[in-house]
Amino acid sequence: MPLSRQYAKLCELRDFNDPALIAAIRSLVPERDPHAHVERKVWEFAMVMLFLEEMGYLDERSQVLSVGAGDERILFWLTTRIGRMVATDIYGEGSFADGEAQASMLEDPAAHAPAYDWRGDRLDVRKMDARKLEFPDASFDAVFTVSSIEHFGSPSDIARAAAEIGRVLRPGGHAVIITECLLRRHPLNSAPVDLAVRIGTVGRRRRLATFRRRSVLGEVFTPRELERRIVRPSGLTMMQPLSLDVSADSWNNVTTIDPSGQLSSRTGDLYPMILLRVDRSVFTSACLVLTKPATERPQEIAGAD
Repeated sequence: MPLSRQYAKLCELRDFNDPALIAAIRSLVPERDPHAHVERKVWEFAMVMLFLEEMGYLDERSQVLSVGAGDERILFWLTTRIGRMVATDIYGEGSFADGEAQASMLEDPAAHAPAYDWRGDRLDVRKMDARKLEFPDASFDAVFTVSSIEHFGSPSDIARAAAEIGRVLRPGGHAVIITECLLRRHPLNSAPVDLAVRIGTVGRRRRLATFRRRSVLGEVFTPRELERRIVRPSGLTMMQPLSLDVSADSWNNVTTIDPSGQLSSRTGDLYPMILLRVDRSVFTSACLVLTKPATERPQEIAGAD
């Protein structure tokens, strides 16, 4: 079935000319002006919202899973539009335990809810490792994960999480996986170079680097890595080829993140915040939309260390 828009794509400035995307952002974050706060993070959630609507999942019969969910607003937004919203994360553990994935989300999701109507009876929050989802096969109509899969560990860990998303999705169901993708990689930001630095400094620098894994920008994928480490292991089929097109306007205000985490840009303005530069390489968000064939192909745990 042809889709109404290109979902499998990189985030870029022209997307914010789409009235439907702007309407989705306003619905999710009503207190902010989407034209004044043009950023890739709200784009990520809007893409999930638009895709679920187009595929007919905004329906009280739908069972939807979010993996690495944290306390994302979209979880609460969906409770008034679907039958069951299941959120999984390693709540209370890991690097996000003091932020988006606090343990309190398990016992008191209302404390994390935005200031608009939602239904607590339709939200099911579970502590669960994305690499081993504790659900039977084919449990969900749709699955999504937003800027989380890149944090799940090594390439083989990420491949296992992708395979689990494919396993718990029903045949004919759909998945949206949003993560980060390199647009421009500096020659020095490569796994072999990082590994050479690690060896040359006896592990004092770039200590996480392996021949296959970068230490610098290790949680950002190349387009090839998206295919090898996520799409192929999932056993799912891409509904559209990934478009890598980014308009020239998107490059006018690249946000630079320095080693201390400080943000700066050429214009001095924080927004639009679409493309980010770290250690001479540039990345942005990438959206993948996938479906589970009626006849499954064997899942491949790819991208091992």
